[in-house]
Amino acid sequence: MMHSGFLGTGPDGLLVHSFHPAPAVWCCATHVLGLPLETDRQGAAVHEAGHAVAAFVAGIHVIGITLTTERAQQPCGPAAAVSGVTDIGRMAVPVDGYLTMLAAGEAAHQRWLREADLHTADRAWAVERGALDDTGKAVDALRDQVPGLEDTGYRQLFWRSRPAAEALVDAHWNRVLAVAAGLAGPGRLSGAEAAALAGLPNPPEPGPAQG
Repeated sequence: MMHSGFLGTGPDGLLVHSFHPAPAVWCCATHVLGLPLETDRQGAAVHEAGHAVAAFVAGIHVIGITLTTERAQQPCGPAAAVSGVTDIGRMAVPVDGYLTMLAAGEAAHQRWLREADLHTADRAWAVERGALDDTGKAVDALRDQVPGLEDTGYRQLFWRSRPAAEALVDAHWNRVLAVAAGLAGPGRLSGAEAAALAGLPNPPEPGPAQG
C-alpha cells in the first residue's frame, strides 16, 4: 500500500507534504534538527556518502562531493547548517537506480541519527526536509516517466524507493562510514577519492547521447 504522507501548513502558509509527520510548531528545519554545527557536519557527510556509495553500486559515475556551511537569518533566529552536493555524470542506468541513489542520502542520514542516539521523530522530519533537493530531482525524473500527476503523487511514488535505499545503505554501511569519515574533515572529495574510500569502482561516465 502506498504511503500517502502527512499534509500540513508551513510558517509561510504553503502546503508541506512529508513522509514523516511535521512537528506541531516549527519555523525552519535547522532549528528543529537542533544539532551543534560540527555534529550536523558529520550527519551531512554521511548523507552525501550514502548518495555516493549508492551511485557506485547502481553504476552511476560520481564527479565529486562537497560540503558547505550555510548561515541564514530565519524568522526564528540565526541558523547555521551544513549542506552537501554529490555531483554525478551522465547516466545510462534505469530510473529505479537513480531514484534509489537519490533516496540513499536521507536513508544514510536517518540511520546515522539512530546509531548516534540522536533520533527523535522531529529530527527524522528535519532530515527529510533537508533532502528537498533530492526529492525535487526525483519528482522531475518521475514526471518524465509518468506524466500528469500532482507533486504529492510524485512524492508518493518516490517514497517507494525508500526500502531499496535503506537495504542498500544497510548492506554497505561500513563503506558509507568510510566515505563520510574521509569527507567530513576536508569537506571535498573527488569521485576517485570517494570510490577508493568505499572500496568500489567509480563507474565510467557514458558518452554523450547520439541523436
